[in-house]
Amino acid sequence: MKKLSVLVVDDSKVQRNHVIDMCKNYGMQIVIGATDGEDAIDKLTSCSFDLVFIDLEMPIMDGVELVREIAKKDLAKSVIILSSKDPALILSVGTMAEADGLTVLGTFKKPMTRLYLDASLKRIDNNKNKQTANNVFNTDLGADSLIEAIKNKEISLVYQPKITSKGFLLKGVEALARWQHPTLGNIAPDEFINIAERFGLICELTEYLFDLAFQQKKYWKEHGINCELSLNLSPLSLADKNLANWISNHALQYQLTPREITLEVTENAISGDIPSAIETLAKLRLKGFNLSIDDYGTGFANAQQLARVPATELKLDRSLIDRVATRPQQQAIVRSTINLAKELHLSTVAEGVEDLGDFVFLRDLEVDLVQGYYFAKPMPANMLANWLNYDLTVIRKQFLSKSTD
Repeated sequence: MKKLSVLVVDDSKVQRNHVIDMCKNYGMQIVIGATDGEDAIDKLTSCSFDLVFIDLEMPIMDGVELVREIAKKDLAKSVIILSSKDPALILSVGTMAEADGLTVLGTFKKPMTRLYLDASLKRIDNNKNKQTANNVFNTDLGADSLIEAIKNKEISLVYQPKITSKGFLLKGVEALARWQHPTLGNIAPDEFINIAERFGLICELTEYLFDLAFQQKKYWKEHGINCELSLNLSPLSLADKNLANWISNHALQYQLTPREITLEVTENAISGDIPSAIETLAKLRLKGFNLSIDDYGTGFANAQQLARVPATELKLDRSLIDRVATRPQQQAIVRSTINLAKELHLSTVAEGVEDLGDFVFLRDLEVDLVQGYYFAKPMPANMLANWLNYDLTVIRKQFLSKSTD
């Protein structure tokens, strides 16, 4: 962290020096100021900076224009956006910057605080440690390839834990499909699910994956690992009037009860053929299955639609969770969403939790469950017992020791 080179762009000498002093007190050795956008461009062109603090309100070249120039010319790695204006405006500029390809560590209303700086800088390390998936997109893959993959069991499941935000207890696992093609390598889930939906194979894929998951759930249950199993349902599946009976009978075949199973549907699944979707979901709820609205925050669901769906759980999408600790406007959205869920008597799950600061914020809002890389990556079934007995125990001890300090 001490090796970071920082440029602070602000036409206010008081505000500029405030951030410069804060960075130096943090231990950064190279911290330089710029008085406006043009001055910043000159410095960025002649010297490389890891992080740029950008004030939006400046003469000659304002912060919005500066952000676009930095992105266009690839002049900096990361930015933090500051302003005394409406937080909604600051967040909008941050969204614009990300769309342009910049890494936005935070968007804050002035004055900058040590708490915000600390949370923002931690994201630099997190970004360095993130592993990006090198999935190959293969346009030539079709129905035959998917049928062959199911037949040869090339598609497998990994499981990501869902734990309570207080107490750190394992509540459940989400089953996630993975396709390892023998010659093309890893095929992205979005790609093969799209193939299944496009070629009318979604029922075959669903049955295959549910069979794998139920068999594994039964094994865990017999060996003392009792947790809920979450599986995703395609929106197209909801049009199948026999779906509820099929899932119920299949669960019974593996000696599983409906209350042990959570079925996740995206919020977009209830924005199309609402009557058919609600009919299927209602049947599943009547049979005792838990229903989760997945990826909430990415589609067009509203409070009225949520009230129509017999859901038991609301799952906040990672786009709402990522960097929430450093985004005041985003905090307001998450806070209101959790309050809405409570009003509707829905349990809440925050997915995509990858940062301590984000987790602490969510815990303080009393979100029920958390899921994400900060606690556990998706793992093969045979690794869950070790994670449960060792990693989760370590996590629990670490947080309990912090709470008693």
